Amino acid sequence: MKKNIPVIDLDTQRRKKEIISKIRRIPPLPAAAQEVLTIVAENPSDIRRLEQVIMHDPSLSSQLLKVANCAAYYPASKITTVHRAIVFLGFSEVRSIALSLSVSSVFRGKRSKTGFDRQRFWEHSIAAAMISRILASELELEETDVYFTCGLLHDLGRAVMDTCFQNEWGKILNHAQEHECPLIVAERKSGFPHNVIGAWLVKNWELPPIYSRVIATHHLHPGHPHFNMDGAIIQLADHLSHELGLGLGVAPNCKLTALTNYLGLGEEKIEILIEHIRDIAEIAEAISMGMI
Repeated sequence: MKKNIPVIDLDTQRRKKEIISKIRRIPPLPAAAQEVLTIVAENPSDIRRLEQVIMHDPSLSSQLLKVANCAAYYPASKITTVHRAIVFLGFSEVRSIALSLSVSSVFRGKRSKTGFDRQRFWEHSIAAAMISRILASELELEETDVYFTCGLLHDLGRAVMDTCFQNEWGKILNHAQEHECPLIVAERKSGFPHNVIGAWLVKNWELPPIYSRVIATHHLHPGHPHFNMDGAIIQLADHLSHELGLGLGVAPNCKLTALTNYLGLGEEKIEILIEHIRDIAEIAEAISMGMI
């Protein structure tokens, strides 16, 4: 009796190899970003080390000071040093800004030919990152800055698409606009889901497994075998950023009641959180302007 031999989709295999090949050409995560992530993992309160990391990167220092002096932070006088920025904004805030600016530098200078709004993209990423940290704190989780990073990186596959696959990305954007559907729907139809591509990128960067897992699963609904709490937090943060008007196109489908019940957050708590995070928009915009 002959055994059933699984059919291999050669087109899918070729596409996967092509995507991974191009991802490997993307520059590694900048040294400053790697150092900030190390600080988060090893000694989250090492102010001296963070200050040295930023000061040894002139471009990062300049961008940080520009953000620190923006109207969103209401500085009473001009902030001229990294040390003063840390004192004024707080260690955690400066660490988050430095990480955001460093990660975005990988894609800076590569002009988009698809009409993709990169500032809007980073604005959404920053908002999701900040909300993720707030949700993690609300759930009394340790290492809340890890969730900031997860939120920051959750849509990174779209920056990859805009950089490495502009023809396909342009078609995806057009499809989403013409059919008024979420980007993730158009991506899946085209065989280029950003969550898979983003997960491959952070694996190539050799980041801790939590980041690739969260990126890969943040669109899964409760009940899916790979659904997990970390991905659920980022999915909720993504949804809330859309609620604040900081989304990318049409909001992805989200089973909000099931999601909040899974996390132990009722509708009343979510409404309180939305009121609490309304001021995030101005800060997210200010940081994103330094990321393009």
